[in-house]
Amino acid sequence: RLHHPGILMFERARVVLTVSYAAALVATLAGIGTVVYVLIRNDLNEEIDDSLRLASSQLEGFIFSEVRPELDRDRGDDDHEEAEHDGDRLAVLSSDVFYLAFDASGAVLFNPRGVNVEGIDLAGAARDSSDEPIQHVSGDDADYRVAIRPLGDGTYLAVGRSLRLVQHQLDTLRMVFLYGGMIGLGASIAIGFWLAGRTLTPIRHALESQRRFVSDASHELRTPLAVAKANSALILDDPEGNIESHLDQAEAIATELDHLTVLVGDLTTLARADEGRANLLLEPLDLGELTAEVVRDMGALADLLGVGLAIETHPARVSGDRARLRQLLLILVDNSLKYAYEGGHVRIRCTTEGNRAELTVSDDGDGIAPADQKRIFERFFRADAERTRGKGGTGLGLAIGKWITEAHGGRISVESEPGKGTTFHVRLPLAAERG
Repeated sequence: RLHHPGILMFERARVVLTVSYAAALVATLAGIGTVVYVLIRNDLNEEIDDSLRLASSQLEGFIFSEVRPELDRDRGDDDHEEAEHDGDRLAVLSSDVFYLAFDASGAVLFNPRGVNVEGIDLAGAARDSSDEPIQHVSGDDADYRVAIRPLGDGTYLAVGRSLRLVQHQLDTLRMVFLYGGMIGLGASIAIGFWLAGRTLTPIRHALESQRRFVSDASHELRTPLAVAKANSALILDDPEGNIESHLDQAEAIATELDHLTVLVGDLTTLARADEGRANLLLEPLDLGELTAEVVRDMGALADLLGVGLAIETHPARVSGDRARLRQLLLILVDNSLKYAYEGGHVRIRCTTEGNRAELTVSDDGDGIAPADQKRIFERFFRADAERTRGKGGTGLGLAIGKWITEAHGGRISVESEPGKGTTFHVRLPLAAERG
């Protein structure tokens, strides 16, 4: 069974759908993660750049006076107060902001916070400062974001912040995305595999049902054809015989041809129903009246089988296809007559309940096992009891009855207990009354 081509096909399809689900989720997470990462990185860098611009403008005068001490000799009291003011501005700088002064060659002139500038190309940064006032530079100790402003006479002010914290935050964010993505991928594979199974189950069941239907139909057609062929061979092997000597063979052929006619008709009905071509000719009709007609017509068969027919009908106005509803009634009554005990009874009742017509057909036969009740409306299904009693039939009647009921917007169900008979329930919507 595990190597059946149909099952392998569905397993492959399930894997393909699962991979598709997972790939779609990974692509979505990767896209969202990339956008979020870039936005957060840009926001962090923008916050750093804003703080560097502010610090650079605040420190420019203070650093200039420290680098050019000779200017201090010309400063009076006002200049002294300004220097104190510069000190106040220096005091409000964040502890993670460093500042230094350097010349055009990159030699550091002033580095009060002792930042490690080894490996940093300050001269190159100064040359690029006209195009990029704020730059990303790398040193031996860390990476930095640095704002560079010329102070005049080939002197430059550099105000910067280490990117260690930012890089740590971004590394943490990447790890969150990585592990979250791995967890999401695992969950998507599990959920995708389950969803793919759910998605394919109806298709799988439909194809299995179709395959089983074709197989059963072939079997049902093969038997009567084989019987007719065998009896035809007997007749052909005795060309000198007369009609009387081959009467049994002729009757057997006629019987099998009748069976084939019914079977082909049933198959055609279900095929048209599956294709949606079995159009219903709806008209207002009294289901109770139609039920009485069918029971009257089935009276002769009931007498032949020694089964009594009991009927109770009430007016039940429905909108339906008269021919199809008659076929439904014939299927249910014929089925009950076949499996009722000789001398037993089949009871047919048609009434209304709320906005629905209620039709019940009951017999006092062997009943149907609980396991078989779940499959009684499947095509070609026959319960074991039916097979052993040799009641014949195509095995399609109840399947057709189910289609007719559902095509009219109704429901059909079975209630049975082994040894206590069987009751079929049909519920159809009543026709809307016109004012």
